[in-house]
Amino acid sequence: MSLPGTEERIGRGIYAFLEDYVLVMLDEAQATPEQMIATIRERSAGNDNYRDGSALEISARQMNCVLRRLQRESCVRTAREPDLYRVTTKGKRQLERAEGLKQQTGVDKNEAADKLISLLGPPPPPKKVLDVGTGEGYLALKLAEAGFEVMAIDSEEFDYSKDSIKRAMEAARERQCAVEFRRSDVRRLRRRNAFDYVVASQAVHCMQDTAASLKAIYGLLEPAGKFVCLDLAVGLLGFLHHGFHSFLALSVEEWRQQLKQCGFERVRIHDLDDFCIVQASKPA
Repeated sequence: MSLPGTEERIGRGIYAFLEDYVLVMLDEAQATPEQMIATIRERSAGNDNYRDGSALEISARQMNCVLRRLQRESCVRTAREPDLYRVTTKGKRQLERAEGLKQQTGVDKNEAADKLISLLGPPPPPKKVLDVGTGEGYLALKLAEAGFEVMAIDSEEFDYSKDSIKRAMEAARERQCAVEFRRSDVRRLRRRNAFDYVVASQAVHCMQDTAASLKAIYGLLEPAGKFVCLDLAVGLLGFLHHGFHSFLALSVEEWRQQLKQCGFERVRIHDLDDFCIVQASKPA
């Protein structure tokens, strides 16, 4: 399966982004397919700060597929030199329409968190929840206030997350919430079959080893337990709101394949524009 950091990503969202961004690059200057592939790789190189090899790699097959489609729609044409492409007037109008999507308001953080919590169902009798990549405990505290028994972990491996557990504990004291906070990587947590739910909010895309982390989450769930995750959407809207950082996340197709390989079933993905909520169950 293709995952972030491998040669070719899979999914319709990749093509939706690419069809727009080819027009962006050709509006800047005429270019060959190879030059555009190199530009995308270079402009997404910052993703390597989160996970080695995570710059966005577009294959020659993907680029040629998109160029053929844009040619059929008269949005691009070949220039005089072989393999050199340019954007047409129709392509520029298409680009203007896509740019208008930037004006759409992104998903509200509270609404997204409330949607995630609603998918867990009612908490009584006490349900045990693990919040992975809790940061400063925003979701963990909302879960505790909703009546769940919560453990929350964060590896604190990035500069922006240093001392996040300390700040989360301070917030819990202020709000008088009983949450067990712990500095830990989900791959090293030894609580097999311990949780009714495992949740994550904007954390999976930053994990060093996505496959291993999801496998660990599967092992932490009780039989029939649920995994519910809010993360960036891979596609045009995700890119317009979050830039190349959004391609650290899994596409819809990659989510389905990876969760199935881990053993999950009943996978559902809820579209929230530039975000998505992924829901899956461990077999009973």
